[in-house]
Amino acid sequence: MKKWVFRIACRKCTFIGQLRPLGNIREEDDVCFQITRQSLEKASLRILGRRFHKSKNTILKIVHRVTARLPDSRWIAKQFCPSWSGILIFDGKVIRVFDALSTRLKRSSLSEDEVRWLHKMRWLVGVDFGTGDLPHYDLAQSESRIELVIYFKILKSVGYPLKAVVCDGNADIPRAARFVFGKDVVIQLCTRHFIKGLKRLLPADGLSDGTRKRLEKTISLIQSVIESNTIEEAGKNLQNLKLFSSSFRHPLKMQCIKLFQRHKQELCAHFLHPELHLPHTSNDAENLIRQLNQRLKILGRFFSRHYAKDYLNAWALLRRFTPFTDCRGTRRYRNVKAPLELAGCEIKNIDPLKLKHSNRELGR
Repeated sequence: MKKWVFRIACRKCTFIGQLRPLGNIREEDDVCFQITRQSLEKASLRILGRRFHKSKNTILKIVHRVTARLPDSRWIAKQFCPSWSGILIFDGKVIRVFDALSTRLKRSSLSEDEVRWLHKMRWLVGVDFGTGDLPHYDLAQSESRIELVIYFKILKSVGYPLKAVVCDGNADIPRAARFVFGKDVVIQLCTRHFIKGLKRLLPADGLSDGTRKRLEKTISLIQSVIESNTIEEAGKNLQNLKLFSSSFRHPLKMQCIKLFQRHKQELCAHFLHPELHLPHTSNDAENLIRQLNQRLKILGRFFSRHYAKDYLNAWALLRRFTPFTDCRGTRRYRNVKAPLELAGCEIKNIDPLKLKHSNRELGR
């Protein structure tokens, strides 16, 4: 390898050494891509530092520079034109972003926990039920109605054919979806979230054993109604609920029944619209959030909103190009195929981390 000799002189001594060239730029890029990919796949900064003989700060800089140049969901939709099912399973994930400057300015007025985690932002994401793809994802200040309207407007701009939304009990989600896509959008509330909410109404103490068993039986019958597969099955379970609930009176029982009656259309949409084959839970989005939690637990915290947004964008992008491996039952056909492939896109021999969206060079 070619070498250059350099000379450093001062008043008393002279030091002579050799300087090696950086080498091939493409090789340097490959190292950056390897570091970023392994970071997105679960490796910690300490492991990456040992593996590539670099400091943590250098690893962070490499990851930030690579993720900052990657395309977002709008660019992917424009370039690959995926074909989605139109059934979106939506959820939001709390992302902690540490703001050192704001902490110094407001330290006297905040508690210790608030100083450490000053900002709690929301990562909004939707999973297409038919393909497992992520049509759009973004980092928002909160899960408010205006942020959700912005999300669904971008979702519409990428050409997503929204037919139904499966979500938790946040009332702003259905309102935002119908505001952007129209009133014909079907809303399916997650039955699992709803039943958990009913169970939380029961106090830990203060109820007799008989009353508690009756209330639990009421909730169980409500669950049998909203998780029925057909209208006929739901009708039979509803009759059982009416017969049982008429046998005793209790304020908590009335509260559970009123909540069920208020949301029964959204809870039963999966068998009221059998042509859509809707899921009645948001498990797909929950599983995605669970995988992200494992990644963020190792990573720690983000020091700015830009770093968080770029990293989450890269994590979602890599997932869209990564084949499924452990699908079971009726979803076995997904194995060995990536979400974008299931959406009809040709992605063979494409490395998502090397997609060129900006002209920024990788730092050496």
